[in-house]
Amino acid sequence: VLEAGDFRVDLEARSVVIGERQVHLTPKEYDLLVYLIRHSGKVLTHRTLLAAVWGGKYVEQTEYLRVFIGQLRKKIEPDPGSPRYILTEPWIGYRFDPGV
Repeated sequence: VLEAGDFRVDLEARSVVIGERQVHLTPKEYDLLVYLIRHSGKVLTHRTLLAAVWGGKYVEQTEYLRVFIGQLRKKIEPDPGSPRYILTEPWIGYRFDPGV
């Protein structure tokens, strides 16, 4: 089980709970969130995230990442237009802030 701030991820059950709310994610959204949580507070480059979640062949496919980050924000953020958990680091990548 991974716990970070408001997030509780059961790796065996592949379940995500934020506060008291169960969140249903696609397999890629789940993999992306787990990677972000495991590296909480660190700035992760687009290439790093793409390689970790999609594999080395996809490190230039930043549009994949933008789409999935957007979908993930809609599911986990209280206000997706003003993200609290998945923060954009302009021209670099993203940083996960668990909201502690």
